[in-house]
Amino acid sequence: MEKRGRGHFSEPEGEGENEWLATFADLMTLLLCFFVLLFSVSNIDNKKFRSIMNEVRISFGNIVPMTVIEEKEDKGDAVINLLPKQKPKTVASELEQIINDEKMSSSTVVDMGADGALLRVGGKVMFESGSAEINPKVYSALDKIISMALKYHEFHLDIKGHTDNMPISAGKFLSNWELSALRATTVLRYMLKRGMGADRLTATGYADTQPLVPNLTSENRARNRRVEFLFKKRVGKGDD
Repeated sequence: MEKRGRGHFSEPEGEGENEWLATFADLMTLLLCFFVLLFSVSNIDNKKFRSIMNEVRISFGNIVPMTVIEEKEDKGDAVINLLPKQKPKTVASELEQIINDEKMSSSTVVDMGADGALLRVGGKVMFESGSAEINPKVYSALDKIISMALKYHEFHLDIKGHTDNMPISAGKFLSNWELSALRATTVLRYMLKRGMGADRLTATGYADTQPLVPNLTSENRARNRRVEFLFKKRVGKGDD
């Protein structure tokens, strides 16, 4: 039997090794309470806070700035609500969404602000060469444009047909004037059947009088053959 010397104390193995963790945890809890107390009695500089949060978001690759909305409670305290900026929907933004959803890569949207927007659709997308019959593949996009237009009663829609400067040598059309005008009115008739009000629609043929680019190459002529949808704010008109 092993004898222990007088005055020698042997601590049981395993005890006391982690007791310092309890003390450390208590210290961390006290520090947390201290900083929470400091925060509760401090005043927040909202402008500086907004700037810091924007920089943090940008540094993480999110370039959309945050909006700080200050709401006053009954006690007068400022509540900071962090929300990403949401752009309001407009005619232009909805038209862009439509051409993206329908993968109409040859189409473009010109944003006119509060006055409206202009959608340009390549002539080849909507009509076969020398034809005034709508391509069935574009019906889905047209239906979406109509649904969107029905929501914006304050806008008038002018449908514009354009051609290049190549003369028509054969077929049932005597000139580009007839072709561009019939294409525009064909689209108008389709929209009327889908519920658009006649007082909100016009159709115009411009032939080759308003080219986007000079008709010097086949690529340029293809750009000039197009159908345009002009959404323009109606003056002195209420909602339908």
